[in-house]
Amino acid sequence: MLSGFFKSAALTASAVAVTLTLTACQGPGGRVSVLEGDTVRVAPGSTYAWAPDAQPGSGDPRIDNDIVQGRIKTAVDTALQGRGFTLADPASATLLVQFHIGLQNRTETQVSSFGPSPAAACGVRGCIGGFGWGMYGAPRDFDVRTINYTEGLLMLDLIDRASGKLAWRATSQRRMDNRDADQARANAIVADMVKSLP
Repeated sequence: MLSGFFKSAALTASAVAVTLTLTACQGPGGRVSVLEGDTVRVAPGSTYAWAPDAQPGSGDPRIDNDIVQGRIKTAVDTALQGRGFTLADPASATLLVQFHIGLQNRTETQVSSFGPSPAAACGVRGCIGGFGWGMYGAPRDFDVRTINYTEGLLMLDLIDRASGKLAWRATSQRRMDNRDADQARANAIVADMVKSLP
């Protein structure tokens, strides 16, 4: 009877661990959130065009340049056309596309401990610490590290051309590195963002 209970508890614990692991995994887009309009919807296979003057400058030279802007536009075209959308003339397209990007410098503090673990002998009358350090054992050392990193945000908007209303928005937020500026990484990030499109 008890062995069945322990097997059941072990299976439940394993299932919870797998669920937590899957929840913690992020795709290439990092933390992706999607917002859909209430009054206008994105129809499968719609035509789209780039909104005129869609990308206002951010004032950050790391992203306000033709190379980065061109790679993001290529990634968006590739992802949308891969989902069945067709690039069309701005005067006749159903949707207008624009994106916004931004970078922010952030700092993270990590604390890790090392040294001997508390050694104690426990019995019916409680626990007694080992090595003369008392019940909590020897003191531990801590290593505190400050990590500077850059967090990037990419926002992709699909606007209903007829009404001018936002129909769909995906936002990707993730820690960036030098490799994120290459075309393959940009393609993967945007493909992850548009997965929810019909």
